[in-house]
Amino acid sequence: MKHAGILLLLLFIVGLAQVDAQTISRIAAVVNNDIITTNQLDQKLQAQLAKQDRQPSPAQMGVLRQELLSRMIEESLVQQRIRALKLSVSEEEIETALLDVQKKNQLTREALKEAVLVQGLTFEEYRDNLRQQILRYKLVGTEVRSQVDVTEQEVVEYFRAHLDDYRFAPEVQLSAMTFPLPKTAGAEERERLRAGAREALVRLRQQEPLAQVTAAYKASHGATWSELGRFADSELTQAFVKALEGVNVDAYSEPVETGEALSLLRVDARHPGGLRQFDSVKGEIRQMIVDQKTDARIKEWTRALRAKAFIDIRL
Repeated sequence: MKHAGILLLLLFIVGLAQVDAQTISRIAAVVNNDIITTNQLDQKLQAQLAKQDRQPSPAQMGVLRQELLSRMIEESLVQQRIRALKLSVSEEEIETALLDVQKKNQLTREALKEAVLVQGLTFEEYRDNLRQQILRYKLVGTEVRSQVDVTEQEVVEYFRAHLDDYRFAPEVQLSAMTFPLPKTAGAEERERLRAGAREALVRLRQQEPLAQVTAAYKASHGATWSELGRFADSELTQAFVKALEGVNVDAYSEPVETGEALSLLRVDARHPGGLRQFDSVKGEIRQMIVDQKTDARIKEWTRALRAKAFIDIRL
């Protein structure tokens, strides 16, 4: 009898454990032949909450849980479609993707592995994530992108409707004679350097050769000359923009003091603004329209997947 009592107690404990396990992990949704459990949903929820600074209210928690379940249902449908189409990713494709990530971020393989670990992933988990991304890209290409068409007329009409987006600003090509103004220089030394810049400007405006004037102030004032390149006004400091107002090509600005230097700016050329040629931008316009249409079709495609599927939400 004593043994029978122990056996009944054990059976009771096992029964409680089974009931508890069922409480912890129930079916949250059935998606065709797949199921999503409450345990899987809660894991996604905890991962999402870990990224947030503030704990949501009970009402917000309920909304977040429903949103996550909806995403998990869509992900299940996507995976089912991938299996139905027998899409796969080779090791060579994953390696190519890894090399692309390294190139774009200027990382070695070891540096990439360290960066992945910082994100809380193992490198194998990262590789698997890449595999899933490539699979989704293939699926979208097969199911959606292949059906997206952009006509030449659409590209032309977009260009005409967005001409302001394809204008380039006027640019000025500059050189500069620079006089350093060290932070350690006292008031007297700074004034001496400013006086030297003013003297040099007079000589330059009198058409004295540039190399000769620079050489004359190199030893005594540290003067140097350099070509600065082409700039739109938006790329220059306000001090430079103001100094260049009304300065013609091959002429010099008044001395401009910025930071630790005095500059005499020479306008080497002025390039008027204008409209980019259609042939030079039609490729990027076409791709932009393709992306916009693809995004819209993906939403339609996702809705169609859900509409055709058997989905039983049990929460």
